[in-house]
Amino acid sequence: MKSLPWIVKLSYGVGHVFNDLCASMWFSYLLIFCEKVLLFDPMMAGLVLLVGQVADGLSTPFVRIFSDKENRIPVCARYGRRKVWHLAGTILVALSFPFIFNSCLGCKGTNQWTQFAYYVSFVCVFQFGWASVQISHLALIPELTTEKRQRTELNSIRYAFTVLSNLIVFAVTLLVLKTGSDSNIDDPSQRVTRYAICTAQGDGAGLVPVEPVEKPCYLDTIGPEDVGKFHNVALICMAVGLILPHNLPYRSKGTILLQGPDPNGREGKAEEGRKGHERRRRRRRRRRRREEEEEERTEDTIVLVENVSCRRMRILDWFKEAPFYQIAVLYLATRLYVNLYQVYIPLYVQETLKLDETFIATVPFAMFLGGFLSSVSMKHINTQIGRKRSFAAGCIVGLGGCLWVWLGEGNSYGQWGIFAVAALLGIAGSTLLITSLAFTADLIGDIVEGAAFVYDFMSLTDKISNGVIVMLIQDFNPDEGWYYRYVISFACGSACLLGVVVTLTLTRFKIGNRRVYSQDETLPDLRDDSAPLITDRLSGSSSPSSS
Repeated sequence: MKSLPWIVKLSYGVGHVFNDLCASMWFSYLLIFCEKVLLFDPMMAGLVLLVGQVADGLSTPFVRIFSDKENRIPVCARYGRRKVWHLAGTILVALSFPFIFNSCLGCKGTNQWTQFAYYVSFVCVFQFGWASVQISHLALIPELTTEKRQRTELNSIRYAFTVLSNLIVFAVTLLVLKTGSDSNIDDPSQRVTRYAICTAQGDGAGLVPVEPVEKPCYLDTIGPEDVGKFHNVALICMAVGLILPHNLPYRSKGTILLQGPDPNGREGKAEEGRKGHERRRRRRRRRRRREEEEEERTEDTIVLVENVSCRRMRILDWFKEAPFYQIAVLYLATRLYVNLYQVYIPLYVQETLKLDETFIATVPFAMFLGGFLSSVSMKHINTQIGRKRSFAAGCIVGLGGCLWVWLGEGNSYGQWGIFAVAALLGIAGSTLLITSLAFTADLIGDIVEGAAFVYDFMSLTDKISNGVIVMLIQDFNPDEGWYYRYVISFACGSACLLGVVVTLTLTRFKIGNRRVYSQDETLPDLRDDSAPLITDRLSGSSSPSSS
């Protein structure tokens, strides 16, 4: 199959940048913003995140149902069913996100529940918009190509831009914190006390106030006075996201370019010829498919077919496919691992390691830089050793990073070891996320009508499960610094172990293989060996990789 044009790949990659910028701030800084700036107790901060995750998860079925439908409104139909939801979601995110990382307008100083109601109203709007962009963007992959390597490449490009978006957020955060680093300690007594604690912790000296010494320990900590900094970071990231991704149209089958070729020019005539050829191919394909269906109804058999379906997959059909559940758990473990280390690394840096506030930007920066470097080679790795081995390797790297967090201590760990650990976590997260998305695209195969449903289901289980687990972690929080070391070591490590177990169960299945059923027949269990099978492929059918 001919490779996708570079402009299509680039346009697809930047199409999720605005979402990624906002998601990076949401996961990396929401808890520390609520606990240290808004002074919410840990459980209340976790509840804000839980409400957001549930709102996101419940929004996905609505987006999935309507984004899978053909849009009959002329303007929307010309723009494309996926891109209509992409644009609407972008607008909602832009209108709500700045209010989340800001002081409570009109309710500052009120009780926590009043402020909670204020913030979650904007959080719900933000999450609905975010889900609209995410589902519509992911559902484009099966429409852009049916070739496995190209799908892996698109996922790698998407993740590369996701990592770049995170790097932008952390670079902007570092710049803003550095610019205003002295504003937090203008009070001389506060300055002396902070440096005295720093001396006591770093050098083993007594708690007697001493002259300030420049060293990266307890110089600055996040507090209520930093609300303006977080708001500025949010505004800058929004400006970058809105300027970059929406100037480049991306196209796919059934998706119309915003500015197509001139129909009277050479490109227009070539395009018309190509479309006519595609229409003839589709007619031949439909005719051949009808003949195959008629043959199946006559024989009343169940046939195993690679990567092709003789009729549309209904929603209920997906729930009768064993790999559907396996990939869902695999994706859940991946998102759990990635989201937990992204959420708790800033708190681990501030509360456990007692490092300067700028480290909440530099450590995540190193983490996502490692992820970006690994994403560049992910297509080659997947091709050489396969998806399952790639995913297992990512889990092993992630377990190594979690073990280092558990054992890490001392000055050398605080100075450079934490950055090596962050890089390991980022490499593992990049590997797991790209491979799990490629697994999901393989599961969908050429059934593009159900693409949004599959991504919706994966997203729903991911969002709600992550929100509940973060809420439980916050509920058991003893407000001690050591707690966050346990969270990253055991919670993230458990997610990697779950990923390894599910990968082992996948060795018995080939992702994308489905049973094709008689129209009037109830689907049996996939693993029922007594089901009648025809081992040969249907005449004229082919796998996506060879189409």
